[in-house]
Amino acid sequence: MTSYRISYLRGSLLGVIWICLAGAGRAQERGVPSETLSAAWAPVKVDHFIGIRGGYAMGNARFEPTRQTELKLGLLVGGLVYKFDVPAQKYVGCIEADVNWSQQGYRMHRSFESDEMYERTWHTIEVPILWQPYLPLSRGGTRFFLSAGPYFSYAFDSEYREYNAATGEVYGKGKYEYDPVRDNRWGYGITFGAGILFAIRRFSVSAEFRYNIGLSDVLKGVTKYEGNPFRSPADQMAITVGVNYKVRTHK
Repeated sequence: MTSYRISYLRGSLLGVIWICLAGAGRAQERGVPSETLSAAWAPVKVDHFIGIRGGYAMGNARFEPTRQTELKLGLLVGGLVYKFDVPAQKYVGCIEADVNWSQQGYRMHRSFESDEMYERTWHTIEVPILWQPYLPLSRGGTRFFLSAGPYFSYAFDSEYREYNAATGEVYGKGKYEYDPVRDNRWGYGITFGAGILFAIRRFSVSAEFRYNIGLSDVLKGVTKYEGNPFRSPADQMAITVGVNYKVRTHK
């Protein structure tokens, strides 16, 4: 009985092998290359990059009711970069996640057309998670890319200044004291951007413009703190330069 089962299993195995070989032979007779037959089993190449980026930023806020504001210049941004790329899918793009130290801020007239100004700057830890579709510009790895995705931030420090824009007289400045009833430390929004990247062996250098559109409010609504505006989201525009290093490639 045991010998019969072994013979039966051996015959079944040989039959399966013969069917696979015959199918492959018929596929090649139809002009299908043997490489195509195993394409589903082909390993996918994945590149991992780490890097740093930094640059110059400008900030503003959108108040409701409307207040007269101006761009707050001289802000800085910089941080660490991680990229996950699948080169074979060149038009699909890669995923980038950053951990940034970022300054945000705004300048506001105390009243319309007044020279008396109030400005705030706050320092945040910012984490954007971005999809970056790109267009290859050369075989060496030069590419034009877009960026889009959400960001989240936490403000850990802030300062203020009150002054006269015409005379330069400073009325007051110093550390801005956060009030948990009045102020929001947590922020979130959407990032859009575009840039160009140049590859040099395992290194790459990029230049990028990003526009952060704030969806959260810097100040809590008037229903939670009297005197606050209804809405106060903050935006930021930044131009940065980055250097990345390909740490490894997985297959």
